[in-house]
Amino acid sequence: MMSSKGLHDFLHIRCGSDLAQPLQKAGLPGAYLAWVDPVCDGPTPEGLTDETYRATRARFIADRYGEILAAVLGQLIDQDRALARADDFAEAVIWVEHDLFDQSILIRLLAWFADHPHRALSLVQADDFLGRQTPEALTRLFDSRRRVTVSELKLGGYLWELWCAPDPRPLEALATILDDPARRPEGVTLPHLPAAIRRHLANLPGTRDGLSMTERLALRAVADGAETAAAIFASVCLQEPAAWLGDMMFYPVLRDLSHPPFALLEQADDRYRLTPIGGAVVMGQMDALQFGSQPRWIGGCVLDVPPQFRWDQQEERVVEVQNLG
Repeated sequence: MMSSKGLHDFLHIRCGSDLAQPLQKAGLPGAYLAWVDPVCDGPTPEGLTDETYRATRARFIADRYGEILAAVLGQLIDQDRALARADDFAEAVIWVEHDLFDQSILIRLLAWFADHPHRALSLVQADDFLGRQTPEALTRLFDSRRRVTVSELKLGGYLWELWCAPDPRPLEALATILDDPARRPEGVTLPHLPAAIRRHLANLPGTRDGLSMTERLALRAVADGAETAAAIFASVCLQEPAAWLGDMMFYPVLRDLSHPPFALLEQADDRYRLTPIGGAVVMGQMDALQFGSQPRWIGGCVLDVPPQFRWDQQEERVVEVQNLG
């Protein structure tokens, strides 16, 4: 439907395609943009051109999830082109949930719109999973949407810079500020961001065991009796304060944990069990990184070069460790 000014009415921007059909069933008009880049997983290095950034993300997604590189790159190009056409719509509406997956994409989108202002940018912020909502509930959420403030756009731009930075400590510091009503910038009402940022940083190697939080939850699930990939994934989701991983994102974690020569898991007949090293790590007797590790990224922080950052689970803060021995 076109407005009196010749603009289409609504562009619905959503993390994935789960709301494409439900929004239609709810009778909510507009075009649908499915954001396909899971920015909470893998490298988001700072200082890249748009083209180089897309190529970096496409290579990671293809390698990590077993996708065809050209197809992934094409999806990212189409996604960015669709976003660049947001001005064709009288209103752009971002739909997000409370979990890390959605909140990280919210940061990315706020940063983009900070550089490409829209006449009417709105936000639907749900406290539960949107894909489970009835058409009536989606309509109520849509009717309660609010305009994104200038302060939130500025914050999004700054958060994305910190997300892509090689040192994760300023990102943690900003999460602490956002959690404090007395210090939070005026005009910012994004209550789920601090917890999502901390969950992101919790995938840094832990100070006690060298594991990311996702790895720790997976090993705990196996120690508690889960054997199949599906059972381990289900257990991890139940252990998460706000489940955010899809199975396609999780199964490579099991692959990493089973990587020789110092595998923490072993697999036989599609069933997993702890190796002796894995059992020692779960018991707190060994550090998973003492034998080395595969290079990986947490946002803009690459973990195979000094300084080595870790996550203190008890204090919930980033620490710098110069010597892993």
